[in-house]
Amino acid sequence: MRHNPYDDVKIVGGTSLPAQSFSGSSAVDGSKVDTQGADNAAIYANGAEASGSPSAATLVVTLQESADGSTNWSNALDNTSTVIGFTLNCESAAAENVARIEGLNLNRKRYLRAVITLPSPAARPRPFSVLP
Repeated sequence: MRHNPYDDVKIVGGTSLPAQSFSGSSAVDGSKVDTQGADNAAIYANGAEASGSPSAATLVVTLQESADGSTNWSNALDNTSTVIGFTLNCESAAAENVARIEGLNLNRKRYLRAVITLPSPAARPRPFSVLP
């Protein structure tokens, strides 16, 4: 087990989903990240305060994984079979969250990506960004 934060660190330039205004019910898929050679990762997302109407203002951030980075993307599960991800509530202020991803190159598929969805198609647009 490694305890140094610099062991097997892979720096990915930019973000997998750059900041953008988001509305509608279609999911937005982030860029794939190759985790070969790494043992841990994190998914981080932030969302700006919502503007406009209606009053719903949440973003659902989910981690997906794929063996080849092109096909068969599925939700990544933690050790309790819970989908890895979180919900950002951007109703009255900007929000951010992070989730740790363990088991890279052990029980996790090689490629990861973030997926952002709005729980309701009527939710207000807001900019967001995600780092894998």
